Amino acid sequence: MSDRRSRIFGLLFSAVAGGLLVTGIDLLTFLLSSTRTGMSGTWEPEKLRWIAGLCLLTSGLWATNAWNVLFRRSRLQILMQDWSLPTALLWLIPVVLGFLVYYPIPYFNHHIDKFVLALGVLSAWAAWLLVHPSSLARMLEARVYGWLRIALINVVMFLLVAEVSLRMADPLLAQSGLFSSAHDTPGGGIPHQVTDRSGMKTNALGFRDRERTIERTSSAWRMVALGDSFTWGAGARYDEVYLTLVERALADERPGAEVINLGIVGYQPEDYSALLKEHGLSYGPDLVLVNFFVGNDFMPAQGVQMIVAGLRHRVHVNGNWFHDHLSWDHWYLSHDLAYARVLADARIKRMQGKSDLGMFASDPAPAASDDPQAFSGWSPRYVRMIQGMRDQYLKADSSVFRARWNDTKAALEQIDGVLNARRVPWVLVLLPAEEQVDPRLQRLYVDMSGGVADEYDFMKPQRLLSAWAAERGLAVIDLSASFAASVETRRLYVDNDIHWNAAGNALAAGTVLNGLRPVLHRAAGAVSE
Repeated sequence: MSDRRSRIFGLLFSAVAGGLLVTGIDLLTFLLSSTRTGMSGTWEPEKLRWIAGLCLLTSGLWATNAWNVLFRRSRLQILMQDWSLPTALLWLIPVVLGFLVYYPIPYFNHHIDKFVLALGVLSAWAAWLLVHPSSLARMLEARVYGWLRIALINVVMFLLVAEVSLRMADPLLAQSGLFSSAHDTPGGGIPHQVTDRSGMKTNALGFRDRERTIERTSSAWRMVALGDSFTWGAGARYDEVYLTLVERALADERPGAEVINLGIVGYQPEDYSALLKEHGLSYGPDLVLVNFFVGNDFMPAQGVQMIVAGLRHRVHVNGNWFHDHLSWDHWYLSHDLAYARVLADARIKRMQGKSDLGMFASDPAPAASDDPQAFSGWSPRYVRMIQGMRDQYLKADSSVFRARWNDTKAALEQIDGVLNARRVPWVLVLLPAEEQVDPRLQRLYVDMSGGVADEYDFMKPQRLLSAWAAERGLAVIDLSASFAASVETRRLYVDNDIHWNAAGNALAAGTVLNGLRPVLHRAAGAVSE
């Protein structure tokens, strides 16, 4: 029996060593065969080389332990006689699971530290077992270790039972409105949620807009605006958002004019298309504005929609099956605990007489300066974050960029087809990212990426989109030139944030108005004919 137990542990050690060896070889192969790409973050070859080396070193440690157990008369074989295989698996499974979930290819910066933690545990355990097995044996016999084992069993059982229970109860939680009003709103927004310190709330449909009616109340212009957090107005109060300013200016010219804001945080072009068909067309618009933020509509953070307890949210995916199904943010328990915490915080604030800003509230500084002299500079963390979309700025197309460009065109063509079938004109509004319009940030961007300026064409996305629109005779309002002309004299973006401040929204409103007026007059002329 003891020999059989030793063989089982030896084979288990061999399997761990083999997995680590394959991982190290995979990382080295990736480094040799891959060109730098920013789709998954600004990956660092030096860091991957260290991780690959650590994988190979740890593989050697486990392989040596396996050899000692299987083929040598050593103290390890004696230790194996007292080891419990279920207990060993109990500790090994969560470590290996963490290893698989946070595998560093595809590369994401926020996965690396967690992967290294799992790798470090495997390495430390193998080294301890190899160098001083007797002290490891004493530790395993200690009372503290027994407590840890019992605690781990309890934690694992709690997590499994809680997750299964919440998945079974999820339909009831969605109907009960435990975490929100539980309305199935068109864009997944929460109705009547306070969005900033001015007291502005989302409307009954969960959009950051005033209440709207499906039926028209006047013959004035009626427009529907689709977009993401820029359209929503992150970084500004509702009264400062560029679409709010556009609506007010048009209403001064044509009382009753409407710009219905259907912007939703985190939306992408395919989401714009779906929302237009499911809800936007019901308003009978004279014109549709598709607000395309170049910063992440081309190259978004990879994710999918999940619905937990009646609430829609985006979860991160990267193509790794273990990550995309078993990572913590995909657990119902994770989201229900987060919702409960937010709900409790909000109720405590209300009891204390404080403002409840809600889950998705923006709280811009009430007196944020647009003076460029007051800006202290971009943080390395911010620059690394925006470098995650760098593929779209590289002159040479990567395979990832080509695939995403095809997806983007498909979504825009769906919008074009739907609106053409109903004879509704639409305008593509191109919202520039800060790195596209500020030469100083461009230099920092290139320097921190380790590249050279000649590799980049920061206006490449606008050129592609404008050419696509020109082929279809579509109007384009490109804000890049007006922002580039003003960036030296005033701050247009929230400091170390991708969104516009009040000054940026005001400039955007003026530029959009200048581009909209001729389009509206042409549309009015076509209707009169």
